[in-house]
Amino acid sequence: TPEDEQRTPPTLQELAGRSLLKDKSRAILALEDLPIQLFPPLFMEAFSGGHTEVLKKMVQAWPFTHLPLGALMKKPQLEMIQVALDGLDMLAAQQDRP
Repeated sequence: TPEDEQRTPPTLQELAGRSLLKDKSRAILALEDLPIQLFPPLFMEAFSGGHTEVLKKMVQAWPFTHLPLGALMKKPQLEMIQVALDGLDMLAAQQDRP
């Protein structure tokens, strides 16, 4: 229920992601060394929090074969979806990546 969600404290992983996203430059630099299991939750946190530059860089550094854009449609934010698509465009323009 929504009441339970409001009472549930954030996980350590969520708190770490929020802390990282407070400093855009640090977050972008950390993408190189970020464990791949942290990409999905940090991606969702960047999307939800409106961190456009970090989100764009995350799309470009995405280590998986699929990007969870479908999950983003549950809470559509047109600007953030456009940012993710811009990141995909930039990734597609790079010749040295599959």
